[in-house]
Amino acid sequence: MLSRLLQVALLACLVILGGPAIAQEKVPVLIHAGGSTYKFSAEIADTAEERAQGLMFREKLAANEGMLFLYPAAKPVSFWMKNTPLPLDMLFIDATGQIINVAAMAKPFDTSPISSTAPAIAVFEILGGSAGQLGISAGDKVEWPPQATPATP
Repeated sequence: MLSRLLQVALLACLVILGGPAIAQEKVPVLIHAGGSTYKFSAEIADTAEERAQGLMFREKLAANEGMLFLYPAAKPVSFWMKNTPLPLDMLFIDATGQIINVAAMAKPFDTSPISSTAPAIAVFEILGGSAGQLGISAGDKVEWPPQATPATP
């Protein structure tokens, strides 16, 4: 009962304060796929808190926007869609900038784990269906500014 009460109180605070805190820093992310280059504007999630928050509660995401989750070292990573109302495509990226695997159209509010198939240094979340529309797939390259590095493990 107390847990439910805390959840309701947190949700009320988010509504009163205008929504959850989000990563503020934005950087350009380029995806090289099928002979084309696609440019996105990405929020950086490079602290444990920002990575935990991710795109939860976000109701809008433009076609050229996303969130780039950065890790200090490559490792197997797993996500879920709890509290996320938008369908997302998740691009799992290795230390060379190559897409390891794409989890397309992750289902909103689903708590099933969505995992990298190999150690990932980054995950780029974009609007669901975008990867398919643009022909983005495993093996494609992703670039972001080198100054965008993870702050904490």
